[in-house]
This record gives sequence, C-alpha cells and structure tokens, in this order.
Amino acid sequence: MADKERSRRDHLTLNAVEPADGTVCEILVSHGRMQAVARRSMGHAKECGLILPMILQQPTAIFEGIRQDEDEDREGYGWRCYCGVPQSAYHSDGSPRASYPNQVYLVFVNDQNVAYNWRWEKADDDDPKLPEGHKERFKNRLL
Repeated sequence: MADKERSRRDHLTLNAVEPADGTVCEILVSHGRMQAVARRSMGHAKECGLILPMILQQPTAIFEGIRQDEDEDREGYGWRCYCGVPQSAYHSDGSPRASYPNQVYLVFVNDQNVAYNWRWEKADDDDPKLPEGHKERFKNRLL
C-alpha cells in the first residue's frame, strides 16, 4: 500500500485555510489521537469534532515557525499554529457552555499537514484573538 494511501486510512482529513492564498488545504488528524482525546471526556471529543475543524477553517490568526519545545511535535517538526475564539466550549459530559473567557483555541500542525495538538490557552491582553506571548512564540504571522 502506498504511503499516501496508508496515511489517508490512518487519518481523518479536514479542510483548512491555506494562508498563502486563501484557498483550501487538507489537514490530517490521526484516528489514534482522536481516540486518545475522546477517552479523556465527551467534552474533549466534542472539541475535537466541532471546535478543531472550525478553527482550521475560520482562524483569527495563523502563525508559522514554532519556537518553543513544548509546542513541537514529537514525531516531526511543528510548522503552523491556527488560532481562534470559538463561540462555545464543552463541559466534560459534553454539554455546551460559554467559551472560556480570555482564552483562545490553538491547533498545531506539523510540516506533513498533520494536526498533532490542540488546546485552550490564555489570550493576549492586548489582542484577545491571539495567544499570550505570540510575538516571541512564533516566527511569522501569516494571517
């Protein structure tokens, strides 16, 4: 089986904004990673299924060039970070709640277009649509 075909079978494909020209690109999410997240709680599963695609398709910012080791992918090189402020969040039982105040949702994508991490983080005090410390944390802002 070809590597590309195997990869597509092991991953879910999501559409995302290509910051260079506004077209659509494909981001892969590993089935194993989704299952691991779903085991945490129904809320985490809903974030993966509902918030993650929304951030990839309607980001408030996209950064390129990850500078912090804790943001890097363990199996590749971190490349981009899609940021956004979702309309809602989810309790651990999966029930909807208001979005976390003063927080943004980040989706990290490696150089193979695989989303390897996603989470809520504190927002920048000067621009609540961006993560705290974004100027030092990332090399370039693409969007």
